[in-house]
Amino acid sequence: MGKVKLSDIVNLPAFEEAGRLFYRATGMTISFYSDAGENIFSPAEERCEICHMIQSTQEGRRRCLLSDKQAAERALHGGKPISYTCHAGLIDVVLPVVVAGKSIGCFFSGQSLLASPTSVGYQDFIARTGDLGLDPDKLWAAYLKVPVVDAGRLEIALGLLGVICNHLVEGQIALRKERELTRKQRKLRQAAEEKAGLERDLREVELRLVQAQLNPHFLFNALNLIAGQAMLEDASATGRLIEELSILLRHSLANIGGTITLAEEAAAARSYAEIFRARFGRKVEISIDIPEDLSKLQVPALILQPLVENSLVHALPACPDSLHISITAAVDNYKVELRVADNGPGLPAEVMVDKSVINGSGDGIKLTGLSGLNRRLHYYYPDLPGLELLNAGQGVTAVISLPLP
Repeated sequence: MGKVKLSDIVNLPAFEEAGRLFYRATGMTISFYSDAGENIFSPAEERCEICHMIQSTQEGRRRCLLSDKQAAERALHGGKPISYTCHAGLIDVVLPVVVAGKSIGCFFSGQSLLASPTSVGYQDFIARTGDLGLDPDKLWAAYLKVPVVDAGRLEIALGLLGVICNHLVEGQIALRKERELTRKQRKLRQAAEEKAGLERDLREVELRLVQAQLNPHFLFNALNLIAGQAMLEDASATGRLIEELSILLRHSLANIGGTITLAEEAAAARSYAEIFRARFGRKVEISIDIPEDLSKLQVPALILQPLVENSLVHALPACPDSLHISITAAVDNYKVELRVADNGPGLPAEVMVDKSVINGSGDGIKLTGLSGLNRRLHYYYPDLPGLELLNAGQGVTAVISLPLP
């Protein structure tokens, strides 16, 4: 693993945010010396004005470097943060950063006072820095701006600075190890393994695309149904529709991309059918038969709703009387079979042979409907047949195979 440098950590976006949090909590900045010997502060706009003035002179800068160096040596020798009084009489905190037993540098908390500034304290400060030739009036104004931190807050600042720095160092080391491990794995991976990895990545990307479009697809379908219903009546049934819609939206928005119980998935599919029935004024019956021992089976969200929607859209217009949709679950040959059946006219023979309705047309990836559902099933369960459509007597039966838990 390459050597971790303090500049690597300071250049992380997280360090800038940590510096701002530390400043808001303590009133002190975090500083460190770069490889070029430059004292860098974070946040930069809150840099200690009095330090800036002192270090604007060559002698003042020399004293600051010497003072910080001596304090850093003490902290490194003891292996823990310490507070110290700098050459100008101000309080500072130094934190040694050690990786694998080796120091990579030190962080400094920025100068502060343990009590409110007074003329007596300022006179001591002038006695230490008066020979630098700085403007007394400007020094006094800068001295009044030095943050005041009592002993208790200073101890908290020590601990906080240690937590921040250790977290960033550990994160940077973990990132380097991960990158190094990735490089080694890439060198050792053979062509066949690379191909398999790319195929897995492709399936995952396609699944994410499906998930990204499923929510708007179902949301807009449901909203269109309710909008049409509101236009046809005086909103007497709107309350019931909104209640069903809330169930459906809560289901789709909260669970997309995850797994839920089979009972919850079936309840959401029923809510969709209720909304559809209210919109079109047609008689729709939906029955659910799920054994108690399968009701808590974890399944991917939104696998039954597309099948119920397919029956409502395609079978309902062709039914002279009422449309009946049944949802059943049973264990068959070491797997769980979910069946969604309707009493519609069924699918034409050419469609059953073509299979494009569930496999896609080949003109692009369809992310919703039956083909989108089939792609998701193949991603979750690559060893199972996915979605199957059967013409069983009257109507269509859609079959989904799931593994036994």
